[in-house]
Amino acid sequence: MRIINTISFIVNVGAEQRVSVGGPEMPSFLSSIARRTHSRMTGMEKVRASARLAAVLLCLAASAATLGCSRGNTQADEAAQQGILLVGNKIEPPTLDPQISTSGEVFNVDFALFEGLTSPDPHSLEPVPAVAESWELSPDGLRYTFHLRPDACWSDGSALGSADFMFSWERLLRPELASANANLLFAVRGARDFNEGRAPDFGSVGISAPDAHTLCVELTAPTPWFLSILMHPSAAAMPRKSIESAGKPFDRSSGWSRAPDMLSNGPFAIVRWDPNSVIEVKKNPRYWDAGNVRLNGIRFLPIESINTEAMAYQGGQLHVTQTVPINRVARLRDNADPALRVDHYLGVYYYVFNTRHPPLDNPDVRLALSLAIDRSSIVVNLLGGAQEPAVSFTPAGIRGYEPPRLCRTDVLKARALMEKAGYPGGKGFPKLELLFNTSENHRVIAEAVQAMWKENLGIEVELRNEDFNSYIGTRNSGNFDIVRASWVADYPAAATFLDILRSGAGNNLSRWQNADYDTFMDAAASAEDEATRNGFYAQAESLLLESAPVMPIYQYNTVRMISPTVHGWYPTPMDWHPYKYLWLQGPSRP
Repeated sequence: MRIINTISFIVNVGAEQRVSVGGPEMPSFLSSIARRTHSRMTGMEKVRASARLAAVLLCLAASAATLGCSRGNTQADEAAQQGILLVGNKIEPPTLDPQISTSGEVFNVDFALFEGLTSPDPHSLEPVPAVAESWELSPDGLRYTFHLRPDACWSDGSALGSADFMFSWERLLRPELASANANLLFAVRGARDFNEGRAPDFGSVGISAPDAHTLCVELTAPTPWFLSILMHPSAAAMPRKSIESAGKPFDRSSGWSRAPDMLSNGPFAIVRWDPNSVIEVKKNPRYWDAGNVRLNGIRFLPIESINTEAMAYQGGQLHVTQTVPINRVARLRDNADPALRVDHYLGVYYYVFNTRHPPLDNPDVRLALSLAIDRSSIVVNLLGGAQEPAVSFTPAGIRGYEPPRLCRTDVLKARALMEKAGYPGGKGFPKLELLFNTSENHRVIAEAVQAMWKENLGIEVELRNEDFNSYIGTRNSGNFDIVRASWVADYPAAATFLDILRSGAGNNLSRWQNADYDTFMDAAASAEDEATRNGFYAQAESLLLESAPVMPIYQYNTVRMISPTVHGWYPTPMDWHPYKYLWLQGPSRP
């Protein structure tokens, strides 16, 4: 292959921006990806892109006219003076129900509204007391006794007690809710059997409430990260009154989280949800720790276009972005922009192969596709070096666990596997479709992978993008060949990544099933010490990577712009930033 020292990016709104990035040895076809991205847009896509840009420019122009173009009087500055944080949140959430969503953008809002027995420390994410003011663990590590705060209440002032957690956890585990997050409670005795229909009575689950402010939980095996699991929004107290007023409490489609008077128990309460415009929350005066909450409110803005979000930030419309256009990262780094934040966290960006669609039901084909891509070229030449090439599915950084480093580039082996599968040089291989949600960054990566597969394996793959909510529906229905996906840790253990590939797991989009993998995962769950547990996880992950139902591409760093006005936003391994500890001070721009 030829060495390419620079690559040009063309922003798909028509204006050309060039960024030179030194890169490793890579195929020359990558240099034309950005040009094709723009040229292949349909007329309607170009109109929509131009319309989005025009809308932002009109918004910024209106702000300038109203505020006299004063850098001290931008929308972000005025919001900061009011103690209101402005956050780019990427997509319009389909729901705010944390028990049926797996979207980080939904959880971004839910962390403001709902709180569980524990909550994350803002620096380390270690669990600290929340609704539970204290707890004890039995000497054998199998029984927790939580003591709930007597002053904990809902946003309408009604009492919150152990019965609320009994209801919430039963709802999460109910088979009819079909929550993909139910596995978070599988460490609880009987929880998995109840969720999977083998035990019809919730009374068989190891959760009990001896009184209004005590909750007892029995585990199947010692689970060192159980208190961290309880920080997840899915394990928080859910407002029974709001849920039941909307219909059947275990109905996924009840829509209770869209009610304007929805109750919450977190540091903030809902003010308004204007679809495709804003979700606004305000400080909850009835929150048990309201005296230490320094923000007065937060506005979550669904800006799906990364370029539009970047312009909104530069125009003084945001304090925090969700991400940064990949063609701007190197320039921002070179200029040492103090607002640029690149922080490691536990997440993986990957493609999923639908193992029920031939020829992707053949593990040789799947592994060949994985071996045929150059992850380092993608990261360095397309992502500005801001991410880490994936060498495993589980990211590095989980204490005590060393994942097997099996993701690699081996084109010769990939071609041999394709020939073994009956597709020498790609001959006879059917055209597959790669689905991703609409995003400038996702498209650039998809075009690179598409080109690598064509050059290295001789196969054609068609690209298809959908808006986020349509993409989620298509993905969850299994109506795809290959789909973009990502996973971010719910708690700091290898199981949070590897559990999603168990047979029948709600988040196992590949529909892959492997009895040996499940056996390794079961053995890890019942292991009595960390070394034994991690050994079983390593065996499971090795099997996973060789069978390749998923193709890891890179492991995440968060890349975003954060205004110097924002304080208390610390680097954390799961990109959680508890809002109760944030505050705004100083000008929004340097």
